[in-house]
Amino acid sequence: MASQILAHGATPHKFAFTPFLRQTHRHSLLPDHDSTTANPHPSGDGRAPSLVCKHWLRGLCKKGEHCEFLHEYNLRKMPECNFFTRNGYCSNGEECLYLHIDPQSKLPPCPHYDKGFCPLGPECSKKHVRRKLCVFYLAGFCPNGRACREGAHPKWKKDLERPRTKAEVAKEEGEIKGDDEGGAAQRDMMQMRDMRDRDRDDRMHGGHGGHR
Repeated sequence: MASQILAHGATPHKFAFTPFLRQTHRHSLLPDHDSTTANPHPSGDGRAPSLVCKHWLRGLCKKGEHCEFLHEYNLRKMPECNFFTRNGYCSNGEECLYLHIDPQSKLPPCPHYDKGFCPLGPECSKKHVRRKLCVFYLAGFCPNGRACREGAHPKWKKDLERPRTKAEVAKEEGEIKGDDEGGAAQRDMMQMRDMRDRDRDDRMHGGHGGHR
């Protein structure tokens, strides 16, 4: 009895629809690795996948167990929503299955604030992360060095880049976007002009051929 308890194994479950899933959607699991992973070693460094396969969610993944993404319905490991990333909102709202990541969380930390003070305050285009400072480091010396757990050690860097406001960054991004859109429109106009010129040349050559 004791040996049965110690050597207890999970009872394999079999369902009538299992063959259909294996054949149609290629849903299958290997017994020698985690059931949440389609491929235990998808990359050369041996790291396991961390995102759910978008094609698998729709039953369209053709790689099966060799897929480098997860074949698992896990909301915490869903890919990022492209619509929310581009537009700042998602038409599906709370019903969207993909991740809606706050753009503010992607901002890099402000080196001026990390140093101790940022003159722009809340208007700064970078992230201000509050940290508890180490009193020993502020006094002049911390015996624990990098292993200190009393607080942060501000880095006194020189020649830092001038901090910029959110309005400046938004204006620059808008100009770049406008240039891209303007360049695309100009290319479209040039293509249309070339097509008109070719059509005109074809008509002219065709007319000469008719006179011959």
